[in-house]
Order: sequence, then structure tokens, then C-alpha cells
Amino acid sequence: MEQDIVLDDNDDLIIEDGDFKLGESLTQDVGIILRLNQGELKSDPLLGASIIRLVNSSIDDDELQTRIKLHLQRDGKDYEDIKKYITLNTRRS
Repeated sequence: MEQDIVLDDNDDLIIEDGDFKLGESLTQDVGIILRLNQGELKSDPLLGASIIRLVNSSIDDDELQTRIKLHLQRDGKDYEDIKKYITLNTRRS
């Protein structure tokens, strides 16, 4: 599992004993990548699946899954290894 600085539920840094808390970060990293809009990350402006922008859009499930795979792959993550952590609720009314 990946280790990195851990954030709380509000994406704020967690400080323990005067230092950044380190811990498992894979699901945290995936969540950030999915919420990022392209252009928000200075070090890689193309990274960001822009999932929040797609709420109530006409994107279909296959297109959404392809977008997720591409952006996770761009960050060096294997979708097949982590898809069990991702829940897509795309039911539309």
C-alpha cells in the first residue's frame, strides 16, 4: 500500500506529535484525482477526472469508467487493482 501524508475528511492535513501524519494513501489519492478538474494541479494540469462537473450530465457509464481509468493510469495507478474501492452511483432519475 502507498504511504503518504494523510488528510482528514475535509482534506486538511492531520498533525500528530507536531508532524504530518503518514499512512495509507491509495484511496485518498484516488478520491482526489476523481474530484480534481483538469488545470487545478500545477505539476500535471491534464490530471483530473472532473467527476463533480459530470453530475447530472449526459455521460454514460462506459464513458465515465473510461475517464476514470485514464486519469488513474496517468497517475500510475492500475484501475483493475483498485476498482473494488470505487463505487460509481450513476443512477439517474
